[in-house]
Amino acid sequence: MSYLKINIVFVLFLFYFLRTNRKGLHILQLEHYYKDRYIKWMRDNTNIVFDIKKIFLLLISSVVLGLKYEKIGFILTIISYILLFLTIPMKKEKKPFVVTKRVKRQFLTYLVLIVILGILVNVYRDIFSIILLNILAMISYVFVYIVALINTPFENMINRKFSKKASKKLKEIPDLKIVGITGSYGKTSTKHVINSILSQKYNCLMTPASFNTTMGVVKTINDDLKPTHNLFICEMGAKYIGDIKEICDIVHPNFGIVTAVGQQHLDTFKTVENVSKTKFELVDSLDDKDGLAFVNWEDENIRKVKINKNFVKYGLTSESDYYAENIEVTEKGSSFDVVIPGNRRINIKTKLLGKLNVLNIVGGVAVADKLGLSEEQIKMGVKFIKPVEHRLELRPNPNGSIIIDDAYNSNEKGAMMAIEVLGSFTGRKRILITPGIVDLGNKAYEINKNLGKEATKHSDFIILVGQKQAGPLMDGIKETTYNQENVMIAKNIDEAIKKMYELMDSNTVVLLENDLPDNYL
Repeated sequence: MSYLKINIVFVLFLFYFLRTNRKGLHILQLEHYYKDRYIKWMRDNTNIVFDIKKIFLLLISSVVLGLKYEKIGFILTIISYILLFLTIPMKKEKKPFVVTKRVKRQFLTYLVLIVILGILVNVYRDIFSIILLNILAMISYVFVYIVALINTPFENMINRKFSKKASKKLKEIPDLKIVGITGSYGKTSTKHVINSILSQKYNCLMTPASFNTTMGVVKTINDDLKPTHNLFICEMGAKYIGDIKEICDIVHPNFGIVTAVGQQHLDTFKTVENVSKTKFELVDSLDDKDGLAFVNWEDENIRKVKINKNFVKYGLTSESDYYAENIEVTEKGSSFDVVIPGNRRINIKTKLLGKLNVLNIVGGVAVADKLGLSEEQIKMGVKFIKPVEHRLELRPNPNGSIIIDDAYNSNEKGAMMAIEVLGSFTGRKRILITPGIVDLGNKAYEINKNLGKEATKHSDFIILVGQKQAGPLMDGIKETTYNQENVMIAKNIDEAIKKMYELMDSNTVVLLENDLPDNYL
């Protein structure tokens, strides 16, 4: 086969191959570069990974080439790649693909492999070279995994280097106090509450956004920690046993807060017991004498744990050391008293919605009191607390309608409480938009079914997002007397929003509960 023909096919292959690999790399990034989670995504999306149209077109041209009909096979191959490239879905990404340094290193590996592939097909220049390209195009998503596997030793070496740098930087600020926060839900909101309050006395640095993985924490320390900081608030997330310990071995927290232990990330944790064990790695890392843990005593799973460290209980009842009384939660916000040891009371008023935020603030007050803040400093800190973006964030519209944005990754209790908040807007038309909850393993059906039931108590119209996700929610709705004419299953969030605008008037309140990223919908 001529150089011209082989390279026409090679260029067309590259256009298609790299376009699909870019999507694969985006999914890998959304899965935080966990290779096993990427494999799970491939298993759950075989219709995308092994697209029938792609396999049919490339297999036909490969068979024709294998039968030595070179000219017909060449033409069919050209047509196949053009058709495949033109029909690649151009879906708008909810969370954009970020070209990080890690992604650039993956691109470099791609470049090396593609150069080797280009040399091979040009050296041999036969029909089997084209068949090889066709096979690679058929398994393009698998190739992303192969590249990630090749890069793993190098990435591990880089991670160790940056982790050592972060550890050294922390040691250079000997008086730095470190507060670690973990939990199945509520950790980001609690982090913002604590930062707002403690900033009245300390020069605080907190991990930004959801930078709660080991390398997210390390990056925050290396890029943002200054000698002038005297308190570091570190959010710690986990998907596997040992993830929290890995972060604690780097930052060595003085204080630890466990906001909740629940049925979250069960795809990887498998059991709530494993979730609990992992979250309490933070408590286990604290110094036996000087360390202090703060635990949410409203959480039944936390109460089951035998805690062998110094700890403080916070909650909504007098069973806790710090607790809320006289709670009033309305559509305009919350007011309550925080009772602290010695029967002292601090009156709190906040624009934050829902009992979950009341609980978060009580935890923040407990930490602030133990770290020596005055009542005035605590009140001032609470005054400056703002809703965290996409977490029960109230967004009034010019026409008088209201959107409650709770679109960040959802959890069972948080979703239930958010739906209760929607129900508190009495006298308004209440619309719920949700795709349900993910990462629940074999509990997914049961929890989403219960969420569907709960939704019927507080919503006048329900929009479910995604055919795949809607099933359990719809089953829960059907078990009630809710009018099913007031339920819609939207293909995607864009269709759901379009329906929302059709229903919305000046007296409407809409709850956006969870917005799944591209690796789920």
